[in-house]
Amino acid sequence: MSKDDLTAEASRVHGEAIVIDGMTNSGMTSAYFECIRKGGITATMIPVSVSAPFRKTIDQLSALLKLVDENREKVSIIRKSEDILEAKREGKLGLIFVLEDSRQLEDDLDLLRVFWALGIRRMQLVSIMQNSMGSGKRERHDSGLTTLGIRAIERMEQSGMLIDLCHCADRTFRDAMEVVKKPVVLSHSNPKGAYDHGNNVSDEQLSMVAKNGGVIGISGLPYFVAAQNPTIDQVMDHIDYVAKRIGIDHVGIGLAIFENHPLSFYDQFKPREHIYGPAPWKWPKGIETIESFPNLTEKLLERGYSEANVRKVLGDNFLRVFKEVWG
Repeated sequence: MSKDDLTAEASRVHGEAIVIDGMTNSGMTSAYFECIRKGGITATMIPVSVSAPFRKTIDQLSALLKLVDENREKVSIIRKSEDILEAKREGKLGLIFVLEDSRQLEDDLDLLRVFWALGIRRMQLVSIMQNSMGSGKRERHDSGLTTLGIRAIERMEQSGMLIDLCHCADRTFRDAMEVVKKPVVLSHSNPKGAYDHGNNVSDEQLSMVAKNGGVIGISGLPYFVAAQNPTIDQVMDHIDYVAKRIGIDHVGIGLAIFENHPLSFYDQFKPREHIYGPAPWKWPKGIETIESFPNLTEKLLERGYSEANVRKVLGDNFLRVFKEVWG
């Protein structure tokens, strides 16, 4: 197949597929919604809050809901799996509201039903440090899943909240996988087997995700992909690794791109430059912006993935998990 024919085929496949981005870190505005739509994305997971307390999180959610109200012609809130299919039919961008930590609960598990009622559909058990549920990958000592963490998982599954084990420290991850009964996601993670970074996940953890029926969203975060100057081909190496290791049914994409922020936004990351490098970060060459998301589809086809398997990676795998957890 010629380069032109490949590009044309990729454009067709991308345009027809359900495309789900497992994570965006970008600043949301009406103009940026258009950028995401130009990337051919059907639905994207948007963090309402990283680790803010409950009241601050409600304020952040209120601001996001106001933005959605102002853009009803182009976006919709995803509350169940069918909403994603409806967004595709209507040509809208589906927004999946998520929390990147469980600190927002302030140890009150009854607040899960409040967040559910307000549209939150995915929650990370921990962020990168310790909380009352367990330990993050950057915590000095991994204490494992706490008793409250066990109860939180049980309540999350009862409510239909999708559990995200991204950034869990090894023991906490293993403990959580022994408790969960429904599929989980790692919304924006990469395999250590492709690049050995402290935040990336081991082969053992990948196997646990496969056994659980879950999905790992391969990230474009440059410090997860390669030591320096990563490219889209190295992102593809991560996809290849997971697909070969645990099967194509467990691979998704969680690009986790940072765009549309003022430079002052990145000041919060300065204490962690030894982990992530100086911000703002450049996404891998070939996938530098959210609008270049279709380049991943072309690369998947170029590497010999069938159309059915390309669709799985682009969104069908995530959609399968959503159907099992949300209905």
